[in-house]
Amino acid sequence: MRTRTVLLAAALLASGLTPLALTAPAAAATAKFPDDFNGDGHRDLVLGDSTATVGGKKQAGAVVVVWGTAHGPDFAKRSVITQNTPYIAGAAETNDFFGMKVTAADMNNDGYGDVVVTAPGEDDGAYRGTFTILWGSKSGLTNGTSFKSPGCKDCGFAKDVAVGDFTGDGKQDVVAVTDDYVYVERGPFTKTGGHGRATNLDPVDGEDIKPDHVVSGKVTKDGIADFAVLGYDVDKRTNRVWFYRGRSGGPTTPPRKIGLPQAGDIVGASLTVADFDKDGYGDLAIGVPRSGKGGAVDILKGTSAGPSTTVRTITQNTTGVPGTAEFPDGFGSDVSAADVNNDGYPDLAVGIPMEWFHDEGTYQGAVTVLRGGTGGLTGKGSRQYDVRTPGVAGGTEDNAWLGSSVLLRDFNHDGRAELIATADEMGRLYYLPGTATGPTGTGSTLHTGQQLGLGNRPYFGAVLAD
Repeated sequence: MRTRTVLLAAALLASGLTPLALTAPAAAATAKFPDDFNGDGHRDLVLGDSTATVGGKKQAGAVVVVWGTAHGPDFAKRSVITQNTPYIAGAAETNDFFGMKVTAADMNNDGYGDVVVTAPGEDDGAYRGTFTILWGSKSGLTNGTSFKSPGCKDCGFAKDVAVGDFTGDGKQDVVAVTDDYVYVERGPFTKTGGHGRATNLDPVDGEDIKPDHVVSGKVTKDGIADFAVLGYDVDKRTNRVWFYRGRSGGPTTPPRKIGLPQAGDIVGASLTVADFDKDGYGDLAIGVPRSGKGGAVDILKGTSAGPSTTVRTITQNTTGVPGTAEFPDGFGSDVSAADVNNDGYPDLAVGIPMEWFHDEGTYQGAVTVLRGGTGGLTGKGSRQYDVRTPGVAGGTEDNAWLGSSVLLRDFNHDGRAELIATADEMGRLYYLPGTATGPTGTGSTLHTGQQLGLGNRPYFGAVLAD
C-alpha cells in the first residue's frame, strides 16, 4: 500500500456537479479485490481531489470512482462523491481537503471493497482532521461514516493513514499519523461509527518526532500486516523510518529505527511495500523527490526483523535509468508497485512531474518504470513514459506535471498491470494499457478533469489510491 502527500494549487469544481453521477449495478458476490466496490469481480479506479471546490467552498475536496469492467475502467461510468453527497457524513467546508488520501480495503468483511478517505482540514472547533469510510455495496458507494481523533484534539489527525490487519484477527485496522502522534485504531469498523480499541504508539517515547507519512504491507513472513512511519527526528536532526511489526497482541513497540541518507526534507515523499526480489519479505520503497539534484528512490530490503538498515538508492543517474538527475525533476514524487510483464516480480512506477523537456523548455513530467527481479529493483530494463512516447494520447503542454500521481494495477485481469498517471497542473489523467513487455502508449486514453466530473478547470490535485 502506497502513500503520498499532495502539495498542489487550489482549484474550482464547476457548478452543477452531480455527486454519485453514475453507479454500476452488480450482483452481490465475494469481492476478489479491495478496490471492487460493487462486488462485480472487477477492480474500480478511485482518485481523490482535495483541491476541489464544492458548493462554493474552496478546497472542500471530492472523490471520483470510475467503474471497472472485464476490459478495465469504463470512463463513461463514474461517480463523484463529496461531503455534500446524501448519506455521506459531514458537510463540504472550505479547506477540509476531503480526498487528500484515498485507500481501498474491505473494512467490514462484507465482500465489498470500501474507500478510506482523509480530510485533514476538517475542523469542528475542537477536533481537527478526520477520515471517512465510504462503504461499498451492490449499488456502489452509497454510505459514508466519519471517524475523528480518538485522543488529541487540535493535532492534525489523519495527516496520513494506512490500512491493514496488524493483529492477525481478520479485521482491518487503521493507523493514522498526526503532527506528533501515531494512532492505531483496531477493527472492526461499523457504519454507525464504532471501532475497536485505539492506541497511541509514539515512535520513540520522550523524543521529539514529527511523523509525516505511513505505509502498510507484509514485510515479514508471518502473514500479518506491518506498517512503517516516515518522519523527522528532531533530536537527531535526521529523517527516519520507524517500523512496527504486526502481531496478535498488536504492533510491536519500540519500533525498529532506520535512518535515511538524505539530509533534504521529506515533504512530498511517497512509500510502498512490495517483494521486488520474491524472497518472501516485503521491501520498502521510498520516493524522496527533494533529495539531491532531482530526487531519489530509497530501497530498504525486507528481512525477518523488518526493513534493512542498509539503504540502496536509485536516481536518474543510476545505470540503466532513463534521463539525467536534474533539479527540480522530483523523481520519486509518487511510487506504485505491481507486475507489469507477468514475470512474477513486482515492478515500480516512479513519478517525475517536473521532468524538464529541454527542447520544449517546459516541465512536461514523466513516469519511469523500474523492473523487479532476483536482485530486487535495478535500473536494468527500466523505461520512461511521457507525452512523446509513441501512441500516448494528447500532446505537449506547458508545465503539465505528468507523474504527479501514479498507479500500477491489473484492471483487465491479464496478469500485466496498466499504468495510470495524472498530470495535475494540466488536469489530465492518462491510462496506458499493459502488454507482455510493460505499459504501452498504443491504445492509451486521455481524460480531463471535466470528463472525470471535476468541472472545467485547467488543473486539479488528483491522488490515486494504492
